[in-house]
Amino acid sequence: MSAEFRIDLRWVERDGAPSLERHCLAEIGIEAGGMPLTATTGSARRGSRKRIRASAYHLATWFVSNWWRLRWESAGSGSSWEMSHRMGAVGNGYLWPDVEISGSNETVRVRAEPTGLGSPQALRFLHGADIDVPVNEFEATVLGFVEAVASRVESSANSQDSNELPLAWRDLSAELKDAAAGFERSLEARMGFDPERADPQLLSSLQDAAAQAGRSAVEELADASKDQVLQHFRTLWRALPDQGKTLSLAGSQAIAETATGTRRKNAKPWMRGVALAKAARREWSTGDGPLDTPRLAELCGVPPEWIRQPSGAAGPMPAALRDIDDPRLLKASLQKRHPNGRRYALARIIGDHIATDGAERLLPVTDAGTDRQKYQRAFATEFLCPFESLRDYIGTRVPDDDILEDAGQHFKISPVLIQNALLSHGVMNRRTLEP
Repeated sequence: MSAEFRIDLRWVERDGAPSLERHCLAEIGIEAGGMPLTATTGSARRGSRKRIRASAYHLATWFVSNWWRLRWESAGSGSSWEMSHRMGAVGNGYLWPDVEISGSNETVRVRAEPTGLGSPQALRFLHGADIDVPVNEFEATVLGFVEAVASRVESSANSQDSNELPLAWRDLSAELKDAAAGFERSLEARMGFDPERADPQLLSSLQDAAAQAGRSAVEELADASKDQVLQHFRTLWRALPDQGKTLSLAGSQAIAETATGTRRKNAKPWMRGVALAKAARREWSTGDGPLDTPRLAELCGVPPEWIRQPSGAAGPMPAALRDIDDPRLLKASLQKRHPNGRRYALARIIGDHIATDGAERLLPVTDAGTDRQKYQRAFATEFLCPFESLRDYIGTRVPDDDILEDAGQHFKISPVLIQNALLSHGVMNRRTLEP
């Protein structure tokens, strides 16, 4: 199987006075999912090329400077985010492809847009991509590239005049080997901070929170809540034991064993979510059709009215807290007002409980774009609206707005989730949604 993410580096030897810029000039090829993102064409020459000629030094420096945010911070917006995640920020007089990189626990998302036909650029980048790259592959590719460039810089005749990259590379290499430092850097990145820019007291308090509730929970909250993470954690931690509704999920341990198997197979988060939702429906004998509210309530050991009716607030987002003595029991708050939104939040909590390590006590349901949330959404959609049943319901009809609305009412989930399920399974095409 071909690699999903590659950086091809070919040095360009130039005559003339030695300089770091000349020494690090290279033909650079970047591929994602088999698509050459650096492929260009322009009026100045015939044909196209798969690589660009640019400074590998500047690209490697950008990777090192932004490593923690590239690796851990999910999709966002704003000038700070774009400078750390969009390759065009490398600049320094070179034209770079419109590549955007955002991170998570298991995958790194690489997105690219081709240059529009009306662009005044002398060169046009020809290809786009949108792919989730396994973290091991992303790390090996980028860190291998940086190491090669740093070694090249050290071999330069004037390396003493510009040793920033080799020094930064050594510092990063040391942090990568230090688990405690890595956890701090990942928390900073998820909150949108550059390395060592977050308040040390905040980081210390988050480490204490991780010891209480679980590292993964604190990471998810950092990604979703940014600089409000500690406040949101404390609110959930204090409110859920008293205000949360007790859920009892018998049989979830058997489904959790399936979760371990799918993780070993390196399934992507959404694929794992679908697989475990199917396993849960089999274990709990829910049948193949819609899962109505009374049956959902029965599975959780709660009255249907609790799902249908908003209850007192227990925090800034849906969440659950596992019982410290009995892993089948959880204290949950759904937070949503609409019954269908509450059903969906509950299904996400169920899926998270099944797949998350037993040492994790707090199970947050956020709007972040992390792998954990992708898994939760995929689980909840398949659990409440099995795709095979959805396809049978739609039949040969064209899934327009009315059909999506009807399907949403039939399965008691949002029409937007129906649309997303059809898109992910190839029944609908995103281009048909463009105005």
